[in-house]
Amino acid sequence: MRKARLKKKISQMTLYKVTGLDRTFISDLERGIQGPSLRTIFRVAKGVGVEPQTLIERTKNSRFFAFPMDETAQAMKRKGSTSPKGGS
Repeated sequence: MRKARLKKKISQMTLYKVTGLDRTFISDLERGIQGPSLRTIFRVAKGVGVEPQTLIERTKNSRFFAFPMDETAQAMKRKGSTSPKGGS
């Protein structure tokens, strides 16, 4: 999202004016602190002049993006394990 905004030379304040999304929320989205709703993705895409799927695809391919882990993977990570107990 940030790359698309900067490519168009749009400030967060300008994107706020175009989309109606709070500037601090835009900042949180760009830093990955907040997760956007589908409606927000469409609003941001329109504001920066790209297709919504472009934002989604860029996010999916980003080295900073990771899908949420399931509960088993989270538990293993907390315990420092890389394989489930009792596995072969």
